[in-house]
Amino acid sequence: MPDGERTEQATPRRREEARKRGQVAVSHELLSAISFISGIMIISSLIPTFYRQFVLLFKNYIRNMYIGDITIKETQKIMINLSYQAFLILIPILGILFIVILLVGFIQTGFLFSSEAITPRLSRINPLIGIRRIFSKRALIDILKAIIKIIILGYLGYSFTRGVSLNAFSLWKTSLFGSLEFIVSNILRFSQQAGIVLLAIGVLDYMFQRREFETTIRMTREELKEELKETEGDPLIRSRIRQKQKEMAMRRMMQEVKKADVVITNPTEYAVALKYDVKKMNAPIVIAKGARLMAERIKNEARRWNIPIVVNPPLAQMLYKLVDIGEEIPPRLYQAVAEVLAYVYRRRGRLV
Repeated sequence: MPDGERTEQATPRRREEARKRGQVAVSHELLSAISFISGIMIISSLIPTFYRQFVLLFKNYIRNMYIGDITIKETQKIMINLSYQAFLILIPILGILFIVILLVGFIQTGFLFSSEAITPRLSRINPLIGIRRIFSKRALIDILKAIIKIIILGYLGYSFTRGVSLNAFSLWKTSLFGSLEFIVSNILRFSQQAGIVLLAIGVLDYMFQRREFETTIRMTREELKEELKETEGDPLIRSRIRQKQKEMAMRRMMQEVKKADVVITNPTEYAVALKYDVKKMNAPIVIAKGARLMAERIKNEARRWNIPIVVNPPLAQMLYKLVDIGEEIPPRLYQAVAEVLAYVYRRRGRLV
């Protein structure tokens, strides 16, 4: 597969860089749909309040028409007062809608402020780039979404209008407020149905935007290698560092051998050095271990410091495989290790 193809999933660093540039998976269709549905729900719940407020405004307006002469100045005062009262009624709706929009945006993208996204760029006013953007894949998809919405909502509106048209002809028999109630209730019912359609389109659009975003930030193998070099260093240097660390660990381990009470061997395959201080330790600990060449080095170091070497193949193999350096031996090996230590202490004439 060619290295130039974006086949690798984006790394956390790539995602963070894209986020700093303002590139996130966000659906404006979903944002609009939820805002629309929220507005309809708020209006539906506040209709009784709206009714009382507008009736009061209407009565005040009619009353003011019969008080004194209707001059331009008086008319302006009435209109300003009507506008102010209407604004007070609309404030709760606008405030709640604003909060809903912020909440939906936060759920999609989290807290995000990108100065780079709002920085002016000459490329954004380049006519060639603008023409290319018009005929891009994203623009065609946006046009397709708009056409689908128009078709679905148009059919929904046609079906709804045909359903209520028969009842509409009988409105002349009802009062003014009865007619208004019929109109408002049907508008709300149509809006709720349209909101469900818009929400479905919004969810699908968000899934599509998420997929497009993941595709956009994919990386080539070469980009992945370069990022690994930048974040973790050159592989050759990392290998040398690991080698140095391993050598230092081995030197420290070999220095610990002189503190051992006994070295248990296979005798040629494994070597494990044990230390036990009855006053400080609950059980013997492994302070060094190795296989093959390392086992020989441990045994040579033990001979240098006159550390007893005991040949016990089964015990050496179990200690090597079950216990890491610096760990206590497991309880099931207590008896076998105790016998070895007792043998060593007897040879040294040491009491246990």
